[in-house]
Amino acid sequence: MGSEPSGELEGGRQMHKGTSIYWLLFVLMGAMVVWTMWQQSRQQKNRRQLQSSVGPGDRVVTVGGLIGTVQDVKDKELTLTISDGVSIRILRSAIGGKYQEGPSN
Repeated sequence: MGSEPSGELEGGRQMHKGTSIYWLLFVLMGAMVVWTMWQQSRQQKNRRQLQSSVGPGDRVVTVGGLIGTVQDVKDKELTLTISDGVSIRILRSAIGGKYQEGPSN
């Protein structure tokens, strides 16, 4: 009775063996999930805004890597000219971004 650990501290309080570190990890994981969801939401908003702003004459790159000039815009699809006399129809959702040529090395 005298030397056995009882799990209690002075004054009748019970010891918390390592539970505070689990709460800290739980809170950090929750914060990471919320941050990740916020980042994805922001990226989706930016992509939708870009896709709705594309118009005739804009140089764009598709998610597949094709580069071309927008000739015609319909509700959900675009006509893209990728070379002289070569036009393709793509979905608006396939637009990855506006194309800007960088410096050639």
